[in-house]
Order: sequence, then structure tokens, then C-alpha cells
Amino acid sequence: TRPTRLRGLAPDGADTSGRRMLVGLADGSVPDPPAARTLTLPPATSWLPGLVVCETSFDEELTLTPGVVFGGWIACLVDHFAGLVMLSAIPDGTGFLTAGLSVDYHAPLVPGPVRIETVLTSCSTRRAVAEVRFEQAGTRACTGTVEQIIHRTTGPQTERGTCATAN
Repeated sequence: TRPTRLRGLAPDGADTSGRRMLVGLADGSVPDPPAARTLTLPPATSWLPGLVVCETSFDEELTLTPGVVFGGWIACLVDHFAGLVMLSAIPDGTGFLTAGLSVDYHAPLVPGPVRIETVLTSCSTRRAVAEVRFEQAGTRACTGTVEQIIHRTTGPQTERGTCATAN
């Protein structure tokens, strides 16, 4: 379900460039960005503003230690999905850059099915935080947190499109 603790996101029905990109990535009408192609990053399988889900499977080729998915790959996915959740939420005229990233590994991720759920946990006009959760076989295996800096990409906006955590 959609996060309910956020206010002021681009409205649910808003036709933003980020949301159009998410739809296009999912249906193949928008090509993957170069890094996503090079790194073979999985797309979101569903999303709502402030929430992105990916149901995917990790291949044996992603292991470094036999039978365990490489932690650097997981960190890459944390940053990737934090970016996708930002696309689902921010209004046109804004962009974002990763300012900080942390990953806590609770259990080894192994080749096989995995669910990645990303939630925008807080957001203002200048800063956002996303939490990325990896679940495998009913166990939370990893949690990543990404701080994003939000910036204007165009001139003064008529709609600020702020989002903030309700107290």
C-alpha cells in the first residue's frame, strides 16, 4: 500500500515526467539508462507514489562468495531503487542526487527469488530519505537507507511539490 505518512507529493494523478519514465521502463517503451543497461539492473514491477516494488530473482552469476550474492551488487540496487522511488514522488522541475547510502545485511541473500520494497520515509523540498528492504523466503535479509538531495532542474516553480513526514 501507499505510504500514508507523507504529505504534498506530486498529486496521485499527476502526469509527471518521472512517473511517465517508470511506466515506460516497465513496458519497454523507454530505454534503460546507460548504467542500468550496463549493470543489468532490474526494473520496478509495481509502484505507487512513494512506493516501489520489484519481484526479481538473483542469478548465481551475482555471487562472489559461493552461494551468497555480492554485497556490492546489493548496495548498487539500494541506490537504484531509491532513485526509482524518487521518480514516483517528486514533481516536474526537480531532480535528485544521492547524498548518503547505508546498507545493513541481516541475513545472506542467495541466488533465487527476492522481493525488493522501497518506501519514501521522509521528504521536504531539499532532502528525502528512502528505505529499501530486501526479503527472501519470508526473511528480511537486508535494509538500505538512502538520503537524497533534491534540487531544482528548471526556473522558479508555481507548484513547490513538497513532501514531509506528518508529526
